[in-house]
Amino acid sequence: MSYPFDEETNNIDSDIELDLEMLREDLVGELEAINQYQEHIETLENEDAIVVLEHIRDDEKEHVAELVKLIRQLDSVQAEKFKKEML
Repeated sequence: MSYPFDEETNNIDSDIELDLEMLREDLVGELEAINQYQEHIETLENEDAIVVLEHIRDDEKEHVAELVKLIRQLDSVQAEKFKKEML
């Protein structure tokens, strides 16, 4: 999936920028949730609660991966940055 550029400014269309902004905010929320669940896991003593929170934390990690994949699809500059970091 690729989004159109504004030919006058050579920038991504403003609607796409808004989509990306919201997706990045969602990504921040997922990362914060992972950190919070991990803190609770390290503090809890009840093994059943720990197992449940570990499962939820891991689901949040999957959400992070899905959001990053989507952001990479929508933002070619961000995709290039990821590629550069992987080398």
